[in-house]
Amino acid sequence: MLPAMRHRVEQRPLRRLLKAALGCGAGLPGALLLAATGLGAMPADGAGARLSTLNPQPSAAGKTEPPPARLRLIIETDAGGDPDDEQSLVRFLLYANEWDVEGIIANRPRAREGENRNPERTGLGIVRRLVQAYGQCYSNLVQHDARYPRPELLLARTVAGYSDSEEAVQLIVRAVDTPDPRPLWYSDWGSDRGAATNNLKRALDQVWRERGLAGYAKFKQRLRLSSYDNFGEHTGSLAPPFSLWVDTFRPPLEGKRWYHGFSALTATAGGFDLQRDALTGHGPLGALYPTNTTHWQKEGDTMSFLYLVPTGMNDPEHPGWGSWAGRYGPNTNYPGRNYFWANQADAWAGATNRDNTLARWAADLQNDFRARLDWCAKPANQANHPPLVRVRGGTRWTVKPGDTVVLDASESRDPDGDALRFEWFVYPEAGTCDKPVRLVGADTHTVRFVAPPAATPSNLHVILAVRDTGDPPLARYARFIITVGP
Repeated sequence: MLPAMRHRVEQRPLRRLLKAALGCGAGLPGALLLAATGLGAMPADGAGARLSTLNPQPSAAGKTEPPPARLRLIIETDAGGDPDDEQSLVRFLLYANEWDVEGIIANRPRAREGENRNPERTGLGIVRRLVQAYGQCYSNLVQHDARYPRPELLLARTVAGYSDSEEAVQLIVRAVDTPDPRPLWYSDWGSDRGAATNNLKRALDQVWRERGLAGYAKFKQRLRLSSYDNFGEHTGSLAPPFSLWVDTFRPPLEGKRWYHGFSALTATAGGFDLQRDALTGHGPLGALYPTNTTHWQKEGDTMSFLYLVPTGMNDPEHPGWGSWAGRYGPNTNYPGRNYFWANQADAWAGATNRDNTLARWAADLQNDFRARLDWCAKPANQANHPPLVRVRGGTRWTVKPGDTVVLDASESRDPDGDALRFEWFVYPEAGTCDKPVRLVGADTHTVRFVAPPAATPSNLHVILAVRDTGDPPLARYARFIITVGP
């Protein structure tokens, strides 16, 4: 494989015009735009794999998958205990434009003395204080992305999940029962002493009692989990199993807790400086980021929703493909079930380990956080926004060994008019192809390669990272899945 170098594409200075459009909601900087124009892979002619633009083989046609629907999401936090929940909530609220947030549940009735220093002394009060700080930033945030939800909507959906309250249980049941065809994602951020019983467990208990086996199964199959496990017998004993559960907290490996690793891998990635980039000069939300955690910038719950951030590279229905929260494999405690946890390893930067499944994206995700903190305080024409990745010919391909595949992202653009840098690479751990592939033009907007030998069908994952040259530099991606068959 050629070294994954970077390539600059100069563009005209369109910042003012595009910023004005963004301010009117005309552009969505986080969107992945895919434009299929019918460019297919061409078979090699046997003489140095020379390309031909005539008569591409039908087997080599590419197709573009439809853009994924926005996810529906409920989170449950025991804010008021370990202050890292509040750290994660600051980041979560800055990504609220990426999903339809159906609920924020606070399940700790009283803040823990000593460890938690928030002036609000109930879990609900702490969460509402953060949402209100988001509200003070809202008029600025919507200049950058019109999809940010109104603060009054988030406040209305922020409820107490205490043991003496049914409000959270009712919110969950309503969200699952809605006729919306999209499943509901649920993220429990873990809890310990002093927190109430998990409210999804309470909702499932109620449905089990009231609706019988068929009603329980119908309800449960509407759920997807990116979550800690606080669901009791609903996880392992009561059929059917959850349709998909991704445990972004476990397992511990080599004496290391996965959720404790987030801080070490990301805290200063990309040159991030908490004091400079969050605590000062970035509005009231960043200023609420607590610093008295056992691990600096601990954010032990953040991976549960980073897994769901649509970057163009990930698909939450495919945990093994990788995401800003790492890459996940089958949970060996539940064989045969669609349950996953953080037990995978990536070869990257000269080493192979679990940390690399997240470390390889750490600078990109932390620069993205930094930019969103900027959005809290800066107008659109003074901040950076992610590039728009446009690919020609689709992202799903079926080819034969020896075909020459051409992947073209030349129509990618930056909403701020910044130059773009392109990096193409094969992600072998995400696919099933074990043959080497040489990418030609890995630092340009168009890459080509010859499909490797394959005695049986296998798939090859090729990732395109597009980064701008703004401050901070921001990245979005495209994932190409190439099925190679005899």
